[in-house]
Amino acid sequence: MAAAGECASSWVPPPLPDCGDAPGSVLLDLRCYTADLRNATTAAGFTGRGLPIQVTFRAARPPALSHLCVHCPGAGADFPPPPPPPPPRLGAFSTHAGLLLLRVPAGPAALSCATTRYWDYFVYRAHPPRTSTTPRPPSSAAAGYVVAALRNRLPRRDPRGGALIVTEFDLHLYRSSHADEGWVTKWLAVEEPVRDALVPLPRAVADDMLYHETAKTVAVGGERGTVAWVDLWRGVILCDVLHERPSLRDVPLPLPARGNWDRLLQECNPSYIRDVTVSRDKGSIKYVEMEIRPSRVVKVIPDSYLEWVRGGGSSKIIRGGWKATAWSMPIPVGSWEDWRRECDVDVDDLIVDASDKPLLSNLQGGDTEGILRSLSVAYPTISMDDDAVYLLSKVDNLEVVVAVDVRKKTLRGVGELDREKSFVFMPSYCSSEISSYLKKTSD
Repeated sequence: MAAAGECASSWVPPPLPDCGDAPGSVLLDLRCYTADLRNATTAAGFTGRGLPIQVTFRAARPPALSHLCVHCPGAGADFPPPPPPPPPRLGAFSTHAGLLLLRVPAGPAALSCATTRYWDYFVYRAHPPRTSTTPRPPSSAAAGYVVAALRNRLPRRDPRGGALIVTEFDLHLYRSSHADEGWVTKWLAVEEPVRDALVPLPRAVADDMLYHETAKTVAVGGERGTVAWVDLWRGVILCDVLHERPSLRDVPLPLPARGNWDRLLQECNPSYIRDVTVSRDKGSIKYVEMEIRPSRVVKVIPDSYLEWVRGGGSSKIIRGGWKATAWSMPIPVGSWEDWRRECDVDVDDLIVDASDKPLLSNLQGGDTEGILRSLSVAYPTISMDDDAVYLLSKVDNLEVVVAVDVRKKTLRGVGELDREKSFVFMPSYCSSEISSYLKKTSD
């Protein structure tokens, strides 16, 4: 990782709007900046090679993105420019309560290889600020904490009947209170696999898909340290990682909306239309699904036969749109039947508050409601606090986050993303409650 003076300009953090008191939950950029910026959240430590490192959290009220700044003076000497080094980043959606799991490139090989052996792992706590080094996880993964990772085992034949077993996993656990043990691996199988019966896949898709492919990890918490590994097409695998004998439970997601059946057949990236998180008060697991309607051209046939036979008629464009539906499941989780449909909103029903109209007008000008309805949006991210859903959009060369209240059917705001980063192929941010553990700080 480069020193602050050697950072590529694309990793210089932008100024953030004043958010006043620390917001309850934030949208946290998973790609860190490399910069020497300090505030009351700055924590210091050392890398695996003994270099000093500091981490600072900078909060912003959604839909603006919060982010981390990482500074490691002296590390840049190991990276011959160009190209610029990869930025530090958060582990796959690894944020819970006041803790974040951070990975930092540990040597030049990190430029071309994502294997865990070339990265250092840190657990960062913003208040009181502190970092602690975590051993590198086994191949493919990462006051007391537990880091948990779930990895698919290779399918094997059942010696009794010859059927292919695809529901076995390795659970990797690291406990800071038992650091001398390092990583402990347990071989687990899903106790009662139900997704193939409750939410089956078309045969053509099922043959190519893993039983479970984790898109994000959600810490549910509780006395048993429940963690949810989420496959956004198939469902959730729950595990009580603090239990003496942890087990894996299968909880499918609700049936796909009709408008997404073809997307399932095409094996599209489910993050494009779905998201799962947990409410900040831990009262429920939250799920949202979007249906995106593309624009289409239809031919208008005239009423008169004579006009038609002479080649009359015309074509018109039917504008596309989208609809978002929110679901919830109470905690502790019972069964798949406990999913409740909470509310939905269609873009045609959205109300634009007067205070938000200037934001939209700055994007394209003209009618604000028309601008909103014409925006192409995707990659929903659910708020941990309320009924807000954050949608990624691109207008000309500007990428923005659009905040929508799904229950009240209102626009909550528009936030501009860093022009030096690209979010269009993947949002690269997630909901986090780390901000609620902060005292008010100033840069």
